[in-house]
Amino acid sequence: MAKKLLIIDGSSLLTTSFFGFLPKEYKFAKNDEERDRALPKLAQTSDGQYTNGVFTMMKTLEKIIEKQKPTYLAVAWDLNRNTFRRQFYPQYKANRSATRPELKSQFPIAQEVLRKMNIQQFVIDGYEADDILGTFSKKFEDTIPVFILTKDQDALQLISEKTRVWLMTSNAQKMYEEVGVNTSIFSLPDNVFEFTPDYMKHFYGITPKQMIDLKGICGDTSDNIPGVKGVGDKSVVPLLCEFQTVEGIYEYLEETNDKEMKAFFKELGIRNPYSYMMKTSDTELVGKESALLSKKLATIHCEMEALQDVKLEDLELNIDKMGRKEIYEKFEFKSLLETKEK
Repeated sequence: MAKKLLIIDGSSLLTTSFFGFLPKEYKFAKNDEERDRALPKLAQTSDGQYTNGVFTMMKTLEKIIEKQKPTYLAVAWDLNRNTFRRQFYPQYKANRSATRPELKSQFPIAQEVLRKMNIQQFVIDGYEADDILGTFSKKFEDTIPVFILTKDQDALQLISEKTRVWLMTSNAQKMYEEVGVNTSIFSLPDNVFEFTPDYMKHFYGITPKQMIDLKGICGDTSDNIPGVKGVGDKSVVPLLCEFQTVEGIYEYLEETNDKEMKAFFKELGIRNPYSYMMKTSDTELVGKESALLSKKLATIHCEMEALQDVKLEDLELNIDKMGRKEIYEKFEFKSLLETKEK
C-alpha cells in the first residue's frame, strides 16, 4: 500500500466516540439530573474511571490502522478554548456549554493510551487542533498524500489534490450513494466520508478554499462566528461562484449602481442581499466588518512556528505493542486485547 500521512483531530474523534457509545438512559436524558442518574451505566473501569469514549476511539483507530496502514500518524488536540482567535473576538465559541466531567476526564486517559502506544501527539497553547492539522497538511502534502480525520467542517478548507478530509458524519452512506461510490473500496469506518475537491463542489457548490468565505458571510453558530445576519448560503454560493471571495463580493457591491445590481441578482435568481451586507452600525458588528472578521475567525492557521522543526520521519507510525498491551489491560479494554492477540 502507498505511503500516506494520517492526521487525526483527537478532540473531535474522542467527543464523537463518547456520544456514539452511550446507554439509552444517558443518551435520551432531558437534563443534567437524569444524566447524573445514568452515569453508573456508562462503560467504566472497575475503579470507576469512565472509558466509553476512549474505548470507542481506540476501536476506530485500530480499524483505520489495520485497513489503511498509514506510514505516518499524528494526533492533534485542543488545549482549551482560549485561543488566539479570542484575542480579536472574545465571543468566539463562547456559546458552548462546559464539557461534562464524564467526558472531560477521558481526554487525559486517551492521551495516556496513545502515549503508551508510541503514537505522536501535538497540543499547542493558544491554538486549536485545526491549526495543527492545517500546518502539517500544508507542510507535508508536497511530499506525501495527506489524510485528515475530523468531524469539524472547518477542515474542508484544507482539501486539495494532495490532501483529503475524512469527515465523520452520520450522512456518509447517503452521500456515497448520491455520488455513486461503493464504500467497500475505502475500508473506512462507518459514518466517514472522504472529501475531494470534486465532492466539495458537488455538496457545497464551492471550492475548498472558499469555505472561509462561505463562513465569512453565513457564519457558524457552532463556533459563534457571526457572519452577516439575513444572508444565507442560497445567496452566498452563487455570489462566490461569480466573485470568488468575500472581498470580491464587496468590491462588486461598492462599485455597482443600484439598477445594474438589481438586474444581476435577478439573473442569478437570488434575493438582493445588499441591505444586509452593506449595513453599518456604531454599536453592532454588522455588514462588511462582520464578514471580514468572520472569515478571519474561520481561517485555519497553516504556518505554526511551534511545529516548524517537526520532520515527517518524526511522525512515523511504530506502535509499541507491549505498551499497547499494558495500557489496554490497565483500562480493561478486553475485547481490544483479544482482537490484537489473535
